[in-house]
Amino acid sequence: MEYEKIILDLLMRVKTLEEKVEQLSNEKNECSKKQPGIAEIKEYISGIKHKAAEDGLSNIVLKANDIHKAMGLKSRMPAVCSAMKQCMNTGDTVLHETASGFSSTYEIEYKV
Repeated sequence: MEYEKIILDLLMRVKTLEEKVEQLSNEKNECSKKQPGIAEIKEYISGIKHKAAEDGLSNIVLKANDIHKAMGLKSRMPAVCSAMKQCMNTGDTVLHETASGFSSTYEIEYKV
């Protein structure tokens, strides 16, 4: 039997597997980077409201999905909706809400 050839083949397979494991590990690390929390989302919403006021608008309508996309978030819809609710003041109106209250279609009209 050609043991050397078999051993070399096995070593090449091990090396290939090690490279794949490293690649998957790097992808996992990229995905697990900390995403913004409610405080950062509230800050983002406040910035939008402030900009609208500077532009002379009296109100602005924000949708959860738009905020989620603009901030590049992944699976953070409940945090976005919670932040939106916490940014509400007297006179602000919920335009669209679902039973869960944490939908991408959640929409609020803010007075600025």
